[in-house]
Amino acid sequence: MRIKAVLRDSDILGMQPGSKERVLAAAMKNLDRLVNLGSLLKVMGLPSDGRLALLEILEGTKLHIWLAIDSQQHVILISESDTIDLEGYKWQ
Repeated sequence: MRIKAVLRDSDILGMQPGSKERVLAAAMKNLDRLVNLGSLLKVMGLPSDGRLALLEILEGTKLHIWLAIDSQQHVILISESDTIDLEGYKWQ
């Protein structure tokens, strides 16, 4: 899979940084897209070391999360499907 740019919009960016609502909205906007983890955290309003907060917020959802490293960058794929062709660590 090719790494894509993180999608965002003015509604997401207008939400409180790091809030559950903003994290969920950004996750849903980027469903089934392999994106750079750092860029996604930034759009969500989380710090660069905020991966744990992201995972804790998404833990109670039905979303499936894959984490991987591709070409020296940390990437994430969030999907409603539990089968994805991606070599990485399926967190949930």
